[in-house]
Amino acid sequence: MTDKNISITYAGGTDRGKVRKQNEDNILMSEFRHSDVILLQVADGVGGHKGGEIASKLAVDTMYEYVAKAVLQAHSGGGYGVDWLELTLQHAIAGANHYIIEQQKQQDNVDNMATTIVAMLIHKNELVIGYLGDSRCYSFSQKKLVQITEDHTVLQKLLNEGKINQHEFETMPMHHMISQAIGLTSKPDVQVNRFSFNPGTHYLLCSDGLTNCVSDAQIQHVLEKNDLLENTVDELITKANDNGGIDNISVVLVKSEASI
Repeated sequence: MTDKNISITYAGGTDRGKVRKQNEDNILMSEFRHSDVILLQVADGVGGHKGGEIASKLAVDTMYEYVAKAVLQAHSGGGYGVDWLELTLQHAIAGANHYIIEQQKQQDNVDNMATTIVAMLIHKNELVIGYLGDSRCYSFSQKKLVQITEDHTVLQKLLNEGKINQHEFETMPMHHMISQAIGLTSKPDVQVNRFSFNPGTHYLLCSDGLTNCVSDAQIQHVLEKNDLLENTVDELITKANDNGGIDNISVVLVKSEASI
């Protein structure tokens, strides 16, 4: 997609890893006809819950439908208001959460299914990032990698509330216990933050299958090579597998460049 002086490209991939029997992650990268809207998603079915792989697929598909409807309404006269991005992504995540909770009630075999989500909604050179759980989004600009989402985990919540200190946070063994996800509660605390694309900026959306095996320093080193996006995605997934591949691995990488 190109808007005035900004060109946006993206690529993604997902892999089962070396330990899990199946891939419970789902990614979805969608453009909408006759618009400058792009939706990028990474969902990680919650491990140990029945139907995690179903939840992640339902989440990305349901969110796509919500955004598609919002785009249609915008083109039918509603327009893209100042808060269109934030409201659309919030409604999409909340809608997916409501749908999955309803499915839990109707199907006994998936009564505990849940999934994390990290999603980016782009319109021209503006974007919002929404998330629940410990799937992350990073920005990479001027050779600096920054995590711009905060993990929704029990330990992070305790740290924020001052109930544990930094040392306890780093050494306690509960880092995989999430406090927010699609399907855990009827009223999730959906986080949506707005950003602007600047030429040369990368955004990385990923499941914890990447970040549990590849350090931020290693991720930054791969991004610094400035290779084709598809090659960079493949290298990140390969590095996670080389470092153990203990979980499903999903990566979506977005890049903005100055267009001629």
